[in-house]
Amino acid sequence: MRAGVVAVASVAALGIIGTIVASSIAAQNASNWAVLRDRSAEQATTISQLESSVTRAESDRDRAVGNLVPQAELTEREQTVAAAEGAIADREAAVKGREDAITAKEQFVRQTSLADGTYTVGVSMEAGTYRTQNSNSSCYWAIYVSGTNYDDIESNDLGSTGVLTVTVGDGQDFQTKRCGTWTKVG
Repeated sequence: MRAGVVAVASVAALGIIGTIVASSIAAQNASNWAVLRDRSAEQATTISQLESSVTRAESDRDRAVGNLVPQAELTEREQTVAAAEGAIADREAAVKGREDAITAKEQFVRQTSLADGTYTVGVSMEAGTYRTQNSNSSCYWAIYVSGTNYDDIESNDLGSTGVLTVTVGDGQDFQTKRCGTWTKVG
């Protein structure tokens, strides 16, 4: 009988232990379930964010594709730009040519312009025709035979106004006073 009592007691103890273990397992399962539920909610939020990102990326892609320019149009634009650049280069070359011509003319004018003074043709001035725009009624100019100490006047004028022109050559001296700047014109 003792064995029967021990068996009943063992069964009772096992029942109590089973109840304790079962409630511990249930509590653990409930805790695990809560963690899984929280993780599932986080993953659902992440999935929702990723879906929104994909939607935005697709929209951006569609907009970019819509903005693409066909290759034929790009080629045409490149040809237009190249033609415009060529025209600009041609214009720059033409402007450079005109600037060079103007610079040469300015240098010529500077080198052949005469202010008040006495000049000897071939030494201090070039032979040729000179012109001045005179507004001074006391303007005096004279052309002398060189080497005569300004005693042999070939031509002179005093008091003329407006455009004055003189032509000098080798063997002559030229003197000007108050007539402005004489510029070689020929």
